[in-house]
Amino acid sequence: MAEPYITLVSSLPYLPPFEQAERSPITRLRLEQRLHNLDTDDARQLAKAEALVSWRMSLAKPKTDAEMVLRSRAAMQDISQPALRAFIEFRIDQQVILAGLRQRNAGADASVLEPISGASRWVRHIAAHWGDPNFKLTAVYPWIADARTYLDSNNACALDSLLMQVIWQRLGHIAESNQFGFEAVFAFVFKWDILQAWLARDAVQAKSRFQDLIKEIKEIKEIKNDS
Repeated sequence: MAEPYITLVSSLPYLPPFEQAERSPITRLRLEQRLHNLDTDDARQLAKAEALVSWRMSLAKPKTDAEMVLRSRAAMQDISQPALRAFIEFRIDQQVILAGLRQRNAGADASVLEPISGASRWVRHIAAHWGDPNFKLTAVYPWIADARTYLDSNNACALDSLLMQVIWQRLGHIAESNQFGFEAVFAFVFKWDILQAWLARDAVQAKSRFQDLIKEIKEIKEIKNDS
């Protein structure tokens, strides 16, 4: 069982469903303060995972598919926590499926997947079923059909909402598997990331985000004064 983090998890606020949220219930600064209570190795693995598969990605996106594969392999070598590894693989699988749908929409053939052949267990399967609308993966990933529809209609907002919802639900199941362990902690972090990304899409939230920024600046000053 993963390291118990009862106090840490108890200190985290409730995250409303991202599509219903009007603002984030916690700033990144306050979240980081709580994450300082993580075991050193857990904190390191979480940072690696965030850089690789967080929605907003703290590091610059890879310039080429080959670079993406190399980064994925390097990161996975450093991540031994089973639930976190499984989540990363899930996210990469999702990204590869989406890349396949987009490339096919653009008129490419299956050979376009060759540079990322080592990124996901599904690359060869997708290439082998390139002509099937959903790559014969509907039973495993029911969301593919809707994703394809949104891609066909260039509905980026609906596509993002769909993919975020899929990840959100997955994270919910992960958190429930160990409610006071590392699983619950990293599930919260990635849910928070989704919520932030969703809020950033909505111009109506601009004023709220500005207020959050002011709040975070005040918090930095308070921390400096306390130190």
